Amino acid sequence: MLIIPAIDLIGGACVRLLKGDYEKQITYGRDPVNQALRFQSAGFRRLHVVDLEGARDGEGKNRGAIQEVIEASRVPVQVGGGIRSAGDVEQLLSWGANHLILGTLALEGPDEVATWVSRWGGEHFIVSLDLRDGKLQTEGWLAESSLGIEEMVERLVTWGVKEVICTDVESDGTLEQPNWSTYRSLLKLLPDDTSLIAAGGISAPGHLSRFRDLGLSGAIVGRALYEGEYSWEEMLRAC
Repeated sequence: MLIIPAIDLIGGACVRLLKGDYEKQITYGRDPVNQALRFQSAGFRRLHVVDLEGARDGEGKNRGAIQEVIEASRVPVQVGGGIRSAGDVEQLLSWGANHLILGTLALEGPDEVATWVSRWGGEHFIVSLDLRDGKLQTEGWLAESSLGIEEMVERLVTWGVKEVICTDVESDGTLEQPNWSTYRSLLKLLPDDTSLIAAGGISAPGHLSRFRDLGLSGAIVGRALYEGEYSWEEMLRAC
């Protein structure tokens, strides 16, 4: 199972939010490239880089920093936040991004996503299902979608996208524990050939081991790697 460190960006700095609240921001450093290289040197095999301002506003405000991280990294990089046009896709893939994460557009622009998958291939895309109290969130978690999870899963099957990130917003950034029922329920809905990556509330090696035993393919870890009580080595050994 992959343990994927999160590098969330606002104003070019590495930050974390509490439950997606932009008013509750912690800044951990202003050099995302250095942070990426530290994660890479520690043995993490994929990086999760998100433009939080892009997710909220629909514009790639941190693209310069993202390009630098991609070009400096030797491990695959998955990028999210503000990917709303074919030009965004073309730009990020040309820089070497391995996977592009689609959240708002997957909910609001299914025809466009279908066109992108046909053009670039489903292997380049990950769909992000962000849940608050079981409801899908959009626009950087600031709005609730009327789309149901079952309908979203049907879209995944139609598109041929085989990788999904599910974030439990109420757990994200809390350093408490994941909402296990969220992931168990989603696993039952997803096709067997679709990989599920968890995010939100992960703070201990035991959480990662439990996700592995549930059958998840990965887990995104943020705040626990920046200020948690366990070392990066302990987190990596859990899987």
